[in-house]
Amino acid sequence: MIPVYRGISEKMRGSGAVTLLRSVWAHRMLVNELSRREISDVHAGEAGGVIWAIVHPLMYFVIFAFLFTTVFKVRIGDRGPTDYMVYLFAGLAPWLMTQDVLSRATTIMVGNSSIVKKVIFPTEALVAKSLLASIRVQGILLAVVILYAIWVRDTVPLSFLLLPVAVVLHVFLMWGLALLLSVSTPYFRDIAEFVRVFLLVNIYLIPIMYLPNMVPEGLRFVLFANPFSHLVWCYQDVLYFNEIQHRLSWVVLSVFSIAAVLFGSYVFNRLKYHLPSVI
Repeated sequence: MIPVYRGISEKMRGSGAVTLLRSVWAHRMLVNELSRREISDVHAGEAGGVIWAIVHPLMYFVIFAFLFTTVFKVRIGDRGPTDYMVYLFAGLAPWLMTQDVLSRATTIMVGNSSIVKKVIFPTEALVAKSLLASIRVQGILLAVVILYAIWVRDTVPLSFLLLPVAVVLHVFLMWGLALLLSVSTPYFRDIAEFVRVFLLVNIYLIPIMYLPNMVPEGLRFVLFANPFSHLVWCYQDVLYFNEIQHRLSWVVLSVFSIAAVLFGSYVFNRLKYHLPSVI
């Protein structure tokens, strides 16, 4: 008989990213159901139901569009406000998805402590269901941005062929960071507060609402040193510039995503078996 430890057979145990992905795939029906429940349970009993999960970020879009096109009247060159909104939304949509995943990640294990303490439950499924729930909701907003960009430009540029590449790298990045944060927070509870502050500040430290050349030259290094800036630039290349203008950013995003998956998986596999004793 093959011994089972936290729902993963001895054959499947290990310290690599492939091990976790194999486990998530093996429990894909469970992940899908938990993800569906996470979305519906948040707004259970409300007349609007899951619609509110989409309305909130959409209102975020509307407020930012109003502030920066009407109040501050930000423009890119001599182009009008509709063109600027493509630039704004191309960066805002992926960042809101990232922000949602990272904020959820810090509460996954503590919020599901009763499940985590069950020896036969695969804890990586909790991370996967949270990631999937965020992608399902925030992915709708990304689809809206894509349709809006097509409507404004009245064409489907060839750069859209790179969209699947950007999305895959983005998902890998979120998966790796979610693994790392979810398993580390029970050991160091202050991580949740650091993440909240970081998410609050970082939206202004990445080129979503402004062009890099609008930043004083002495401070531009902050943009280039921020790995999430490169995530935004990749999406802007696809959705706004319609060509690869930030070649280095695609390399940085690829390296950052792979490193996040490998390191996040390694730490997760090392710490997850001790979670019941610290939650």
